[in-house]
Amino acid sequence: MLSGRTSSIALFLLLCLCAAPLAAQESEEAEVEYKNEVEMFVGGVTETEESASGFGIGLEYNRRLSSRWRIGVEAIEISTTDVSRSWLVVIPVYFLVTEGLGIKAGPGLEGSKDKPEDGGESESTTEFALRLGAGYEFELGSRFTISPEVNADLIGGNVTWVYGVSFGFLF
Repeated sequence: MLSGRTSSIALFLLLCLCAAPLAAQESEEAEVEYKNEVEMFVGGVTETEESASGFGIGLEYNRRLSSRWRIGVEAIEISTTDVSRSWLVVIPVYFLVTEGLGIKAGPGLEGSKDKPEDGGESESTTEFALRLGAGYEFELGSRFTISPEVNADLIGGNVTWVYGVSFGFLF
């Protein structure tokens, strides 16, 4: 479980993002040409508690609510034997600080498999996760994007870092 101070900070950041109005003003809405984006994520995963690293691949969907606000769904699968996490699904809220620089926060679920030392059956567990992240989106033409990003997943009092690049298509 997250410590009291970490929980308070994470809850404060999440409430700050969610408390801002999500409805766009008419002038902002005119700037958003495409409202949907699908992205493929490729990157690394590092668990700080176990000092384990691995490879992650995922899919992301974002709905552009205005020129600054987005909401999405992220699903990431970890394919390595070093990291105990198998998958992660998050529903983040994005805020664009500048034209390309964005921050995000959102709740999610993590699935992991605990490998017993005696060689028996592995046991699956699911835990609550809170994702905090930042990235910079570069537009390639009018419909494609590339976004380097870094995320901190707070799970059970531990931090897992997820870092990499997302390749996106706007529609």
